Amino acid sequence: MEIFAKNLIYLKQDIVSKGHCISQMIDYLFDNNLIDSKEDFTKAVFDREEIMSTGIGRGIAIPHGRSKCVKKLSCVFMTLKKDIDFDSIDGDPVKIVFMLAIPDNANNEYMKILGQISKNMRENEQRDALIAVSTFEEAYQILKGIEDDF
Repeated sequence: MEIFAKNLIYLKQDIVSKGHCISQMIDYLFDNNLIDSKEDFTKAVFDREEIMSTGIGRGIAIPHGRSKCVKKLSCVFMTLKKDIDFDSIDGDPVKIVFMLAIPDNANNEYMKILGQISKNMRENEQRDALIAVSTFEEAYQILKGIEDDF
């Protein structure tokens, strides 16, 4: 299953807040024709955030939403110029964000993806490598390694 795409990798983005981060990532999904409605997907993502923050700790956040406006299971990957507060479970600011766009008809495949990203990001080596990348190609190769574990 292909979940990461080079055109959805954004490095060292100048983001100032959790809301700005989520909004920017949703714009990227919309601009790449992966969602039909920014409004519907924004609602899905923020409804999920209200249940519990998707800041999973160790500088990582995985905001996600499930909606009928999502055309294809997709992931936007972003590293940040400056850490931001994401209401993370460990209280630490976030440096790396994965946003999953989940179609309504996706069964539990997205849970496997969430789990695999979380598992890989627990490893300091993987996290540090993603923070240090300077090219899209470097990021893509690391992300493909995570994807190969799905």
